[in-house]
Amino acid sequence: MSGVGSGRLARWARYWPRRVAPAEPLAAALLDHFETGRPRRVAATRADGVEFEIETEEYFTLDGELAALDAKAIERCHGRVLDVGAGAGRHALALEARGLEVVAIDVSPIAVALCEARGVKDARVFDVMDLSSDEPLGRFDSLLFGMQTIGVAGGFETLGELLKRLKGCLAPGAELIVDSSDLREAWDGDDSDRSASRGEIVLSTRYRGWRGDPFPWIYLAEEDLKRIASAAGFEMETLGRVASGEYLAVLRVAEVC
Repeated sequence: MSGVGSGRLARWARYWPRRVAPAEPLAAALLDHFETGRPRRVAATRADGVEFEIETEEYFTLDGELAALDAKAIERCHGRVLDVGAGAGRHALALEARGLEVVAIDVSPIAVALCEARGVKDARVFDVMDLSSDEPLGRFDSLLFGMQTIGVAGGFETLGELLKRLKGCLAPGAELIVDSSDLREAWDGDDSDRSASRGEIVLSTRYRGWRGDPFPWIYLAEEDLKRIASAAGFEMETLGRVASGEYLAVLRVAEVC
C-alpha cells in the first residue's frame, strides 16, 4: 500500500466504529461534558431493538426527578461508604461534603480519572462483581448503589450471589442503600408480561465512534428485590418512591432468631 493510501486510511480510521469495554462510551461522554461544559447524549440499544438515550446532565447534579431519593440516600449513608459505579462522582462528592470517608469505585478508568479531576479523594478502578471478603477494600458501614447501579448484577441469580458475597464486606450494622425500578417497557415490547425475568435485559451503548460491548442489566420491581434479598439473608425496607417509578430501599443483614 502506498504511503498516500495508508495516510488516507489513518485519517479516516478515527471515524470507524471502535469496540470498547461496556462502560466506556458513557464514561467518554461524561468526560467530554466535564471538559466542555456541554451535556452529551449516549445512544443505548436493548438486545430486542428498543432504543433510548442517556443524558449526561444527570450525572453531574443531584437535582431532577430523583432528587428526593438522592437526598434520602445521602442522608442514610453513615460511617465508611462504598460508592458503587461512581460515574462522574456526584454521590461521592456529596458524601464527602458531609464529612464521610468514601471509596468510590467504577469499572471504567475514564470515569475514575474524572472522579479524581472533580475532587473525589479516593476513587479506584474496581468491579463490584469481584467484591468479596477477600478483597483489600476493607469493611464498610454503607454500600451505596445509586442511579440503579444494582442493575450491574445482570440477573436475579447473579444478584443473589452478589448479595451473599457482600456480607463479608459489611461492618456490624452496615446497610446497602439501593435504588431501582420496574422495567417500564417489557422485553419484546410485551406490556402484558409481568414476570420477574422481564427485568433481565442486555444493553449496548454508543457515543461518537465508540461502541461498547453488550452487557447484561437488571431492573428490579420492589417485590423482586425483596424476595432476592430475603433469600440472601437480608431484610428490606423501602425508604421512598417517586412518580416516575423509581424507589429507594435499604437492605440489612437479617437477625438470626
